Amino acid sequence: MVDERVSQLIGGDAPKAAVEVADRIWMAAGTANAYKVATAEGGVMIDAGLAGDARRFHRQLSAVPGNPVRYIVLTHAHEDHIGGHRLWAADGAKVVAHRLCLQRDEQYRRLTRFRVDRAKILWGAAMNLRTDSGRVEPTAPVEAEIVVDRSHTLEVGDLTFEVTHTPGAEGPDGLTVWVPELRAAFVGDLWGPIIDAFPNLFTLRGEPYRDAQQYMESLREVRDLEPEIALAGHFEPVVGKEQVNEVLTRMHDGVEWVWDRVIDGMNEGKDPYTLMREISLPEDSPLHEMYGRVDWGVRAIWEGLAGWFTYRSVLDLYATPPAAVYPDVVDLAGADALLARAEERLAAGDRLEALHLVDMVLAADASHIGALTAKLAALRSLSEEYGQRNFQEAGWYRAEISQVENEMEAAQQ
Repeated sequence: MVDERVSQLIGGDAPKAAVEVADRIWMAAGTANAYKVATAEGGVMIDAGLAGDARRFHRQLSAVPGNPVRYIVLTHAHEDHIGGHRLWAADGAKVVAHRLCLQRDEQYRRLTRFRVDRAKILWGAAMNLRTDSGRVEPTAPVEAEIVVDRSHTLEVGDLTFEVTHTPGAEGPDGLTVWVPELRAAFVGDLWGPIIDAFPNLFTLRGEPYRDAQQYMESLREVRDLEPEIALAGHFEPVVGKEQVNEVLTRMHDGVEWVWDRVIDGMNEGKDPYTLMREISLPEDSPLHEMYGRVDWGVRAIWEGLAGWFTYRSVLDLYATPPAAVYPDVVDLAGADALLARAEERLAAGDRLEALHLVDMVLAADASHIGALTAKLAALRSLSEEYGQRNFQEAGWYRAEISQVENEMEAAQQ
């Protein structure tokens, strides 16, 4: 089963109050965490949570030491980290963000409908995403008084806040806040939302590829600080210099393993699909695929370095997909013959090949009961295997299965 941590990540119970997780560091927990660091001359916030958590976070963190909040640092542009920043800005806090955070925020707002539609497919049931009559309005833009490029230092009271650009597992705009006096690193989603989950170098919801080289460099940079506590965007902090080092090293080494083998494969002339089949983590790797997947990361690295043209066929250069000739194949071979072969493939465990054949039949007759039945069986079988290891895949399979069930019901009426 998909780990219970995923359930917490996308909608756990709301804590009643902020918690002091280390000396002078307070955390409000929700879909993502928000932190407040207290000094005698005010506080510094790191992240602001999802919009739905914003007012609770503001209330809980206003009730602990460190008022007034002087600055709020946004570690990156994802909605679960920036949702409440305007509440703190209204209280007088200066917003600190990377230049690319503002750019990403603009992209997200321009693609609001696209992104919400996809989020509803993957996580809608868990996150209770709703729109008013199908209309989606973009959020207000992030406005920052301090825009970071490489680094920026804040001095508040007796503490130093070194804000450094650390692009990571959740995008190119990542910031880490290092407080040397407390030996504390606020890393946002540097390693991703879940410790030991292979990172999302590709996201099923649809975002630009994450740069594996930048990701590894950021992990090394934070590791070199030798933090004694790492406070991430999700879940509880990692405490202890050795423990923090181990987490950063595990994540780094897992991605480096995959990166090196993709590079070797590309130099050998292998296409991304071949490498997706061939490359996996070592058997003794502690990383799992609950969040990102290795084969998706392989393709993201290949295409991020070389683009989408694989030099396999001229057909890749033009806008006519293979599905354009599916009806011709059905006309020549016959729907019954294709469906019989699909059922043979399915019985042999070749579920993806069966889906290719079934899609040919459905391209010619979208209400073909036999094809819909075979497609449903293939999807359910795939979901039982892959939907249990990766929560994003699980959301996709739920949506696909529901759609085919609805299509079968309509076809039988």
